[in-house]
Amino acid sequence: MVNLYKVAIYSRKSRLTEKGESIQNQIAECKQHANRKFKVSEFIIYEDEGYSGGNTDRPKYQLMLEDAKKKRFDILICYRLDRISRNISHFSSTMDLLENNDIAFVSVKEEFDTSSPMGRAMMYIASVFAQLERETIAERIKDNMLALARTGRWLGGQTPTGFESKPISYLDENMNKRKMFILSPVERELKLVKQLYSKYIEFDSLSKLESWALERHIKTKNNKDFDKSALKLILTNPVYAIADELLYEYFEKNNCDIASPKKDFDGNYGVMVFNKNDQTKKNKIIKKDMSEWIVAIAKHEGTVFSKDWIKIQNMIKKNSKKAPRINTGEVGLITPLLRCKHCGSKMRISIYRRKGGTYYYYRCLMKERSKGTRCDVANLSGPLADELVVNEIKDIRLREESLLKKLNEDKQINSKLAKQQKSKENTLKKELKSYKDSINSLTLQLSYNPTSIAAKYIVNQIEEFDQKINKIKQELEALKEDKESTLIEKMNIDGYIDLLKNFSSNIDILTFEEKKRYLKELVDTIIWDGEKLEIIMMGYNNVM
Repeated sequence: MVNLYKVAIYSRKSRLTEKGESIQNQIAECKQHANRKFKVSEFIIYEDEGYSGGNTDRPKYQLMLEDAKKKRFDILICYRLDRISRNISHFSSTMDLLENNDIAFVSVKEEFDTSSPMGRAMMYIASVFAQLERETIAERIKDNMLALARTGRWLGGQTPTGFESKPISYLDENMNKRKMFILSPVERELKLVKQLYSKYIEFDSLSKLESWALERHIKTKNNKDFDKSALKLILTNPVYAIADELLYEYFEKNNCDIASPKKDFDGNYGVMVFNKNDQTKKNKIIKKDMSEWIVAIAKHEGTVFSKDWIKIQNMIKKNSKKAPRINTGEVGLITPLLRCKHCGSKMRISIYRRKGGTYYYYRCLMKERSKGTRCDVANLSGPLADELVVNEIKDIRLREESLLKKLNEDKQINSKLAKQQKSKENTLKKELKSYKDSINSLTLQLSYNPTSIAAKYIVNQIEEFDQKINKIKQELEALKEDKESTLIEKMNIDGYIDLLKNFSSNIDILTFEEKKRYLKELVDTIIWDGEKLEIIMMGYNNVM
């Protein structure tokens, strides 16, 4: 009896360009190879275009792994080894997954086949070299960047407050004219920096410095209000420190990599510090340990005396250890939702104790930070506000049938949209299949007559169909997102109605944390204008 195999083909291309092997060519080669070696009952195709081999978060690659766990195919074929992964650990885990599920792996270009022990060994060796090449390139780039850093030049990015980037020309060792960038002073901004350093030494508090800046309407270089994090960023940036012997000893004591000799720390220039922050954390500034810093004499003059800069580092470090803990008691039910209508700031809870008990109220954060100079909205009684909001939501279902009516109308609209989307999806899938079948037929013709006069026209036709396929895929992806949004919206509406009913029925027996979670799901925002509270819910507003 002849064994029939289900063969999966995985193809990947890093960029949407005409260079390299196209997805369709990879698939055609894999099919031809499979038909020569196996009796194929079915091909299952997985295509990822525009994804790097170092990135395993590829949609079709992940789907292929899931299907492998479910044993939906017997053999996995790829055009080249690095189509799967350029990382040895990822590649090894993929091979383990295939082996554990009795799935053979074949790489067409390298002629590797896991049914052969030698093929398995060679495959791992090749993947090691692929990763080694990748790591060597990354290391070379890093070394080049560090070499540039040691020259004290500005390597790009947003310049610190007080400076702008300025190009200068110089001659390299071969007397060729080159261009580099340095930090050039912006005197108006540097004057502010000196003020901030002086005031922090006076206040010994980021909160007091923040209030001082807000009271005077002092803005950042991006024209935003200063907050504590922006102030701390300036106060801890070594770029402002004057490079003298004291600063050298400070960096040496903290085990920094000092690129410039001690004699260059003569008090005439500032410093540049590289490799200071972890660049892998998106949208976050995470400072590395000082032992990883690379310090070099810069091309700009220093602004702050080294003794003052070092003093402030020690003050900030000491103050961070004694920062007060945020109150976590069972007060402030609506804190995460409450906003000031006058200035748009959050409102925070303030607690005070008197004889007879503990009391609390809500206070505008901008009012507090600016000491009333930027906002003077009245404080809000905490217990009264919490009780009003809870009672209002508790009674909504009893008093306002219009909310439930609107939610149910939205639900019906979403159901109608879902039917229309399903019909369009079916039409697009039929068109997609038709174009794919046409490409397969044309590819087969091309393989039989690669040098014929008609070959050029066949390739053009394949490219035209391929463009149409990509367009349909984009439409299907967009439709899928719309469909998911519609389904999620329907689920949200059903869940919202249930939450509203449950909250009304069980409010008296819910714990503080449970009430808080319900309010977070039911309420978008609560706005205080000094006299009235406005609750903004899904499709419904109510003013008290």
